[in-house]
Amino acid sequence: MKFGKYSGIPERNEETGFEWGTLKVDEMGFVQASDGEVEIAGRPLSWWKQEYGVPLHIFYAPILRENIRRFKRVFDAHYPNGHIRFAGKVNAHPAVFRLVASEGIGADVASINEMKAALQGGVDPEDLDVNGNAKSDALIREAVRRNMFFIADSYEEMKNINSVAAQEGKRARVALRIAGFSMKGVTDANIFTAGVWSKFGENIKNVPDIIRNLDDVPHIDMQGFHTHVGSQIADPSAYMTAIGKLIEMCHLLEQEGGDCRVVNIGGGFPAEYVNKKEWAYLVDRVKAGYLAGQQGDHSKAFVWNNEHGGLAVEKDGTINPEEWSGEKMYSDYPREQMLEEVLTGSIPVNGQKLPFKEALHELGDPKLVIEPGRSIAEDSGITLVQVSHVRSVAEHHYLTTVEANVTNFATAMLLPPVNHWTVLNDPFRTDDEPFETFLAGNLCYSGDIISKYKVFLQRKPQRGDILGCYHTGAYDPSFFAANTNSFPRPARVLADEDEVIAVIKQRDTFEEIFSTSEKPLPEPGSD
Repeated sequence: MKFGKYSGIPERNEETGFEWGTLKVDEMGFVQASDGEVEIAGRPLSWWKQEYGVPLHIFYAPILRENIRRFKRVFDAHYPNGHIRFAGKVNAHPAVFRLVASEGIGADVASINEMKAALQGGVDPEDLDVNGNAKSDALIREAVRRNMFFIADSYEEMKNINSVAAQEGKRARVALRIAGFSMKGVTDANIFTAGVWSKFGENIKNVPDIIRNLDDVPHIDMQGFHTHVGSQIADPSAYMTAIGKLIEMCHLLEQEGGDCRVVNIGGGFPAEYVNKKEWAYLVDRVKAGYLAGQQGDHSKAFVWNNEHGGLAVEKDGTINPEEWSGEKMYSDYPREQMLEEVLTGSIPVNGQKLPFKEALHELGDPKLVIEPGRSIAEDSGITLVQVSHVRSVAEHHYLTTVEANVTNFATAMLLPPVNHWTVLNDPFRTDDEPFETFLAGNLCYSGDIISKYKVFLQRKPQRGDILGCYHTGAYDPSFFAANTNSFPRPARVLADEDEVIAVIKQRDTFEEIFSTSEKPLPEPGSD
């Protein structure tokens, strides 16, 4: 992305060196603008509003394709036996899986419906990895019959898979998911999935006994090991530590007569939200606001209710303003650069430091699998919401209420203050001063704050203005989707340059919300 022509007032940002709240245009054609109306995927903003209403989530296929190709180029350069499985949970739909299949990669699915969507999209069943910690018998049976690959979440699940495979007269291809790593400050605790306290994966301390007792599950073809450190992993050292243990378990498997053919290092490759200077500025604003609030000055608050945001909480409950323990939204190695750093780095294996590729070569160059999701999809999405009104709150701050809510905008629940917001209609009109505001949704629920961190706009919005939020291509539309207060879930659309490939989700109707076939009442105001 780059900032558009006439996109802001440069002198107002001299201190920080970047522009917040201004229109960002994309070289690939996703968001474009001239002196007239903003165009999204080749269509004017007014067309999208008229055709699908707002809120609206739009995904852009060329960005999805390019992000997949970025990962493929790294594998081509450094490890040709690398394989990509798109994490379907970030945006599951047959049209998305069709795009994935057309790029020659597989998918990672965690439910029977994700599996069906992937198959309908043309993903080869043998390139489908069945993941998740609570696989149903129906999911297991279908995967066994079609020779899909299992990521077994635990030994208990391996026994379940073995039982179904025995009934079907088959051997299931399996990698065991490993957790139990003692790591600190890797990412936000809610998305760190490889720790000791994790609902995912078998604790690494139990793995040697499992390997020694594989004869108890004869319908399992144990091919290797899997781990998923978590989401938005900003530091490669976390990968190196976990991968070293996977390699050690592979050697143990081979010592016991097995054959390690698969090493799956999961996903978590960081999406590219902000640059280093921007992230430092945001963290400093959180810290300064919190510290001022502790002295009774709430005018500098940057987080709703003057909370501490992602600042570290010590064991005694005190806040450490010098450390950020939440999700880290900047990395020196975004997206495929993290994969390259891992492939060209060194890992600890049985007390030795080995180049990663050398460690793989000692195992016979097994298949190396990754499961990127957010890093492929996040910057392919933009969300449109309509402004209801702007008012003051807590004496010193603005609150902009929009006709959307946290059930159709998961970023409100998931992310620190990194999403770039802008007023999309009349985008080049700016105020003399930057406009900072919290964002509230339309639910009868006090926690419905769409942005608990202040966002920056190029001007004070007015009723009816359309705000755009970038980087909403993963999770946002569906993760918490619900019909709270009977509001319809918004439409989700996949576009390719100047055409709509698929309507992933139609905007809910009255009949769909209430599951009724009764004749609806006339719309308010209609004859």
